[in-house]
Amino acid sequence: MSKQKYTAAERAENCVLDLEAAVYQAAMKPRGTLGGICETFGLTYNTAVLQVNPKRTCHTLSPLLIEQVLSATQSPLIMDAICCAHGNAAWFLLPNDDDQCDEMTDIALLGQKFADLNSTSLDAYADKVIEPDEYARMQKDAQALQRHIQTILENAKRNMERNNG
Repeated sequence: MSKQKYTAAERAENCVLDLEAAVYQAAMKPRGTLGGICETFGLTYNTAVLQVNPKRTCHTLSPLLIEQVLSATQSPLIMDAICCAHGNAAWFLLPNDDDQCDEMTDIALLGQKFADLNSTSLDAYADKVIEPDEYARMQKDAQALQRHIQTILENAKRNMERNNG
């Protein structure tokens, strides 16, 4: 896989993005998302478009707008970007209390997430040179694995509390 360059669309799907690119993807894909955010939070659409576009330097992306986009979209792209920028952080969604998950399915999916990271890592190391897109893809798979582990642990904790308390 080395030396392969992703297109912007492939990078958004397969890699961890930088924060500006992640906010742009979350706000602009699917079409109309940013308009809904502007309507919800009372923002001027044209200004928001300029702020979320990473190629435009005339307006800066404010922390408040990042929060508003994250709140409206619940985008994992933004959370992955923040955690990878920190370098030693991960995130996960708390399981819904009404969700009666199948623990065996979750554990089987854990194996799949590990296999995804393993495969991505082996492909990246095949030529002994890690390219930026390869590293970003490894980060994305690692974040997915860490999220799944935390979800399993949270479900186990809730099961323990429900059955022992």
